[in-house]
Amino acid sequence: MNVFIHIGTHKTGTTSIQAFLRSHARELAQSGILVPLVGTLSESSGHHNLAFQLNGDSRYDSRLGRLSELVDELRHSTALRAVISSEDFSGLVDRPDRVQHLESTLRRAGHSVTWVMFIRRVDDYSESLYTTMWGSGVRPRFGYPGFVLSILAYGKYSQNQRFGGSVHYCDFTAFVRRWREASESRLLLRDYDQAVSAEGLLPCFLKIIAAPDTLLVAAETDSPRLNGRIERITRRYRRWLRPLLMARFHNSNLSLING
Repeated sequence: MNVFIHIGTHKTGTTSIQAFLRSHARELAQSGILVPLVGTLSESSGHHNLAFQLNGDSRYDSRLGRLSELVDELRHSTALRAVISSEDFSGLVDRPDRVQHLESTLRRAGHSVTWVMFIRRVDDYSESLYTTMWGSGVRPRFGYPGFVLSILAYGKYSQNQRFGGSVHYCDFTAFVRRWREASESRLLLRDYDQAVSAEGLLPCFLKIIAAPDTLLVAAETDSPRLNGRIERITRRYRRWLRPLLMARFHNSNLSLING
């Protein structure tokens, strides 16, 4: 079985993708695509508990399913493909042994792995990510300017205030290099902004996993709405921080996707 593992990143429509997969799991199963139940947190969630387990996240709950139980669920399925999704899998980039453990566990069970990741414009991504982190109780030192300056200096922001810590890259060239050093499997990169403005995010994702045309039509009418509001926490710094982020990362990120 080919197992597609959607690793995010954060703020690229992951919740919409996960909700669609779960709500259309029966139709996907009929076309040979399994959406596992193990590791999900609710009827509409992604497989976050599996990512929590591998990341050592404090939110991990063994009662919601672990990696060994995922292998069992895959073993009892007759599907040709499976799809697992959690943006928290992207946090494994700085834990290469965990990436290798997940891959080797699935490979020993007879499965192949394809990683899938969407990359968003860095200026929009940073503002949306910061606001979400703030709402979750993460308070970067010196606020949004400190958050951006850390990204400009290191290409990423690492936080250790909540859930055992996490890392968020804006330098995706560095992210992909580290990921490919750890992984032996294919990593598919897609441009989030291009997908949204063209066919739509959900149809783009469904084509990757070879979903049937009937679900592509359903996805076109169920596409996520873009959040066009200006983030109140970050807008006062927008004029001078957004150009810095774009100058530092945008062209290299685009070259990575197009390459």
